[in-house]
Amino acid sequence: MDFGFQSLTKIHILAMASFLVILSISLMKDAVELEDAEQAYYSQWWRWGYDDQPPLYTWLQKGINGILGVSKVSFSILRGLIFASFLVVLYRFAKQFLEYSAKATLVILMLICIPVFIDFTFRRLSHTALLCLVIVANYWVILRLILKKSLLNYLFLGLLLGMGLLTKYNFVLFLGALGLGVCIDGTLRSVFFHPYMLLSTVLCGLLIFPHFNWLLENQEYFIELQRSIRFKTGSSLQDGITLLAPFGTFLLTLVKYTIYLLALAGLMIFLKKWKLKKVPWEWFAKLLVCQLAVLLLFFMGLNVQKVEARWLLPLLLPFLALLVKMLDIPNTGKWIKIGFYGFLAILALQLIRTPAERLLGIPSDVHFGFSPISEKLRKDYPDQNWLLPDVTYGGNIRLLNPEREVFSEDDFSLPSKKKHPNNGVWIRTHMLDKNKETKYRLADSIMGFGRSRETLYFYQY
Repeated sequence: MDFGFQSLTKIHILAMASFLVILSISLMKDAVELEDAEQAYYSQWWRWGYDDQPPLYTWLQKGINGILGVSKVSFSILRGLIFASFLVVLYRFAKQFLEYSAKATLVILMLICIPVFIDFTFRRLSHTALLCLVIVANYWVILRLILKKSLLNYLFLGLLLGMGLLTKYNFVLFLGALGLGVCIDGTLRSVFFHPYMLLSTVLCGLLIFPHFNWLLENQEYFIELQRSIRFKTGSSLQDGITLLAPFGTFLLTLVKYTIYLLALAGLMIFLKKWKLKKVPWEWFAKLLVCQLAVLLLFFMGLNVQKVEARWLLPLLLPFLALLVKMLDIPNTGKWIKIGFYGFLAILALQLIRTPAERLLGIPSDVHFGFSPISEKLRKDYPDQNWLLPDVTYGGNIRLLNPEREVFSEDDFSLPSKKKHPNNGVWIRTHMLDKNKETKYRLADSIMGFGRSRETLYFYQY
């Protein structure tokens, strides 16, 4: 029996509930975390690039801010819409790939076995969450093109390829896997060597050209971008390429990502509740191998020493559909019911987490608001430029002062004349060396600020 209508209804319920939970969580916080703070800060301007990320997410955020204003609601609405859309699109892709609505629902419910997805997507992720949506949408369109090579589908493919490159730079790892897959699979070649693919390529090129042209013309920004990537991955090509460390990092990251999911599947197979079955060696299975190969080459080629498991989410989440296809799961309706209520339980835990931390006295940065800094700036420095230590400070101060333009010391795309004009106040977490910095005068301070009980120094210039 196909549970099509019931399955789709459950997915819509989970999508709506997830959206409301993300919105509610943001309203419980006294301060926003890093990624929302980044968006609060960077969405002050239209730019071709922001920090070490492409501009699409911030453009979307700035558009929403223009409609709803600058508030915690505006930032959580965008993340909530992306998360809810991801659930629906992944379900649509899985349903068409598996040809069975109930199994497609299991794909969605298995997401609760990936803690990094549940934790970070509800509270932190911005660009990565959007890339999850874009990549699974790419797979869905590719599947539709395999079935019907229409002009409209090729235009959608070009749009999604452009969106991916404007969302996050590691989208090139997806493109690398796709290119490798085209080399070894005839089905994919029939899609990507079709005459209409030229239109997809042109549309993608038109979308990405302004950003990448700007990137190449701004060498200082490009150098900072490379430095940021090296810092995040711990890569050090100057020390020579060693195979053992990056290979170990790759395996460890993969284990962190899949351990609970594989443990559940292994346990059910051991208890003979589920069975493994052979699946055809088709285009999607080949793409999984290609994606893992490209990731391994990336780790070894750049001598990657560290990486966050959440960075793999966009690249690997769509392959949950392949895992479900490999499993023979009797009594599908029972497992859907268990997974559905399990998903709702996870949502409930996310909802109560912030007030529970506050009640139990568990320290968290989100419980420490930025009102003391904001009030001092408004009262004592209303007519001066405000320069904050980093974008977390800058974004939170912007939320409290949406009518003001604020600046951040770690914004490397910000012109230096805006960072240090003739009339401003510079807030620092450390004192300046009096012998080296004569331009700045210590005017004030705040003692014991935030979770870390920092001393903040206010310098005028």
